[in-house]
Amino acid sequence: MPKGFALILSAPSGTGKTTLIKLLRENLPDLKFATSHTTRQIRAGEKEGKDYFFTSKEDFESKIKNNEFLEWAEVHGQYYGTSLKSSEEHLENGYNNIIELDVQGVKSLRKLEYSGIYIIILPPSMEELERRLRKRGTETEDSIKRRMQNGRAEVKNYKLYDYVLTNEVVEDTVNDILSILQAEKVKASHYRPTSPDIEAILKDGAD
Repeated sequence: MPKGFALILSAPSGTGKTTLIKLLRENLPDLKFATSHTTRQIRAGEKEGKDYFFTSKEDFESKIKNNEFLEWAEVHGQYYGTSLKSSEEHLENGYNNIIELDVQGVKSLRKLEYSGIYIIILPPSMEELERRLRKRGTETEDSIKRRMQNGRAEVKNYKLYDYVLTNEVVEDTVNDILSILQAEKVKASHYRPTSPDIEAILKDGAD
């Protein structure tokens, strides 16, 4: 069974990443999601084990010591981490796996030379990003300023990624990601022989 792809997604807060991932999973029912651990409080509508594994700071730090995270970071004063075990199980079973990360997490994976498809989703403009954050009605003025500052830092780090998409119309962005996945499947580096005779030719090596 071919190994699945790790689809690593980043986006400034307010870009529409949650809606994007929801539509991706509707289009690809077999797409798995690497549920992260976090120490932040659960929000209205979120479910334990689906959106995040909500845990204490002490428990999170214990997992760090035990090397249970593929990557982890402190963001907005809270810990976030991706479970190594859950991510690898999905891939080994042939499923594509979404890993949602910020720039700090992506830098960690790049240092590890972690194999994946790295995509950053950007807003049409910083003005539009601020408008979307204010439209939520859940952010304080300090929170908006902090998220805008972090958003500018993420934009500056776009070269960490393989693909850069601007989320103007979410359905178009979903289609772009689906096209990227399809193109990655047929890359020469991912080719697997489809018959014994082709496999035998490849074992002989190139002329």
